[in-house]
Amino acid sequence: MDAATRLLIEHECGKLPLLFAKYADDGDHAALRELFTADATYDRPFQPGYPFHGQDAIQAIFRDRPPILVRHLVTNVLVEAISATEARGTNYVVMMSNHAQIEPPQSANGIFVGGFEDEYRLVDGAWRFASRKGHLALHEGGTIPSFPPPTDEARGLK
Repeated sequence: MDAATRLLIEHECGKLPLLFAKYADDGDHAALRELFTADATYDRPFQPGYPFHGQDAIQAIFRDRPPILVRHLVTNVLVEAISATEARGTNYVVMMSNHAQIEPPQSANGIFVGGFEDEYRLVDGAWRFASRKGHLALHEGGTIPSFPPPTDEARGLK
């Protein structure tokens, strides 16, 4: 693969974590859905080990939760082109949210630092997430959200 192709792949894939944060923060669930391949998997940082399968199940995580004021800060985005149609990457995420009030400005209920291991795939001329595996590393203030294990149906397995 030539250098120009590699740079283009890394640039296009490097935008995806930033767009994910923007769409999640803005509540644009339809746009967030389109960042993923049809058969993508997504592990939530607060609930690794329970991957959601497919665009619809991934979209439902964000669409069906109660409204929250949230901001994701994405840093250290690294992407490596594997081939002309596949890439992988990592990034760090700082998340702050308020579940009681949705009109800014508000105080955060906690600061959570984690990241993602991503796999990207070129589909119909556009780069998409094939897999996002989130994890939590640090937190300050607030409690770590505890979610009950999702059903197989919610995870897109049935």
